[in-house]
Amino acid sequence: MTILRSMIAALVLATGLFLAPVATYADEDSASSKHPAIQQADAQREKEANRKRYLLVFPAAVVGITVALIIITRRRK
Repeated sequence: MTILRSMIAALVLATGLFLAPVATYADEDSASSKHPAIQQADAQREKEANRKRYLLVFPAAVVGITVALIIITRRRK
C-alpha cells in the first residue's frame, strides 16, 4: 500500500511539473533590454532562415529549367 501511495505522489508531482507554466523573464517587445549575444543569435537565426528559403527555391528552379529545355528540344525535332 505504501508503494502505491508513493507512486501516486510521484505521478502527481511529475504531472505538476509537466504542466507548470514556462516562466517569462522579459517582455517580447523590449528588444533593447536583450543581451547583445542573444540579439546576435537572433540575427544569425534570421539569416539562416533566409538561406534555407533560397536553398529550397534553387532546386525548384533547376527542375523548371530542365523541364523547359526538354520541352524545347522535343519541339525542335
